Amino acid sequence: MKITDIKAYSIASPVTDWTYVKVETDEPGLFGWGEATLPTKPRGVLGAVQDLKKLLVGRNPLEIRKNWEVCYRHSYWRGGPIITSALSGVDVALWDIFGKVQKQPVYQLLGGAVRDRVPLYANLGLSNDPEEFKRRALEAKAAGYGTVKIYPLPAIQAVEGPQTFRQIVRCCEAVREVMGEEGDFAMDFHGRCSAAFAIRVEAEVRHTHPLWIEEPILPERNHEYALLRPHFKTPVATGERLFTRWGFREVFEKQLVDIIQPDVSNAGGLSEMVRIGAVAETFGMTLNPHNPNSAYQGATSLHLAFHLPNFTALEHRHEHHDFMRRYCSFVPAVESDGAASPPAGVGIGVDMDEEFLRKNPFTDWIPESWRSDGSVGDW
Repeated sequence: MKITDIKAYSIASPVTDWTYVKVETDEPGLFGWGEATLPTKPRGVLGAVQDLKKLLVGRNPLEIRKNWEVCYRHSYWRGGPIITSALSGVDVALWDIFGKVQKQPVYQLLGGAVRDRVPLYANLGLSNDPEEFKRRALEAKAAGYGTVKIYPLPAIQAVEGPQTFRQIVRCCEAVREVMGEEGDFAMDFHGRCSAAFAIRVEAEVRHTHPLWIEEPILPERNHEYALLRPHFKTPVATGERLFTRWGFREVFEKQLVDIIQPDVSNAGGLSEMVRIGAVAETFGMTLNPHNPNSAYQGATSLHLAFHLPNFTALEHRHEHHDFMRRYCSFVPAVESDGAASPPAGVGIGVDMDEEFLRKNPFTDWIPESWRSDGSVGDW
């Protein structure tokens, strides 16, 4: 069996651009899909997939580890978001092919499930309006979610006065009021603040008992997590902008956080996520996959969540399901207990409508973040 072609498509979605990889073989009707979404960078990822194609065509698709090594080592330029996202999409597609050949779901091929259900949490997005967060939390709770995540920080200055902190606290209190003692919420800072700012925010919101605070500082300043840890009572999470196990090395060795959140579409695919998870487990860290994109990535992350012993909760794109169902045969959904069942079928368990992908190419999506004085903020 040989790889005969690798195709990539990036489409316009209701929120960002979503990118997919298809690996074809010389076996009639045998192919695999993977997601390689890197919002705002579709042209780079589409080009990187073509660069990997020349390394893989003619190779055996079932040699997943060897193909990963070929892509990583023979690219010469290693790591980074664009190349690793392309590699991630290819790797997932190869696992999809392997599952179809073996007639097994991918989580079984990884070693089987360690849990019966995967808890999901709803990402409620950005806002600094407590009433808006309350509305979104009520909708999520009514839909069956027991946990939500909020982004309550505006595009802040390096130094802010008490009004900004009060507004952040009000947002957290509003969500806690909705979720009650039986529910939970987490916070995402999107890397928008300094260590000192993050320390003060954590102290101000601690009484609302967030599950974790995600990415309080930017990934290029990971060493500053050492400044946070002595002051935080709330668990700290990071990792959506780190790639491969080497990108997590400092986080592991210095035990900088409690939870890591690599993204299966960006950090190296299923193969690398399993390896990252094993290292995290040795350091007593939880791995909760970053999972903000489409249904295909959601299904792939479900396979990981059922397999990884050091997992607790999976981020879930809980809106736009009607759009996803137009081209994805399976859309992960929250059930009555706030959790999801394993994907049905073999491989990843998702059929894709390739014609839909062809007819809905991406459009330029430009995220912006401006501070109150008109200066550029971190998005």
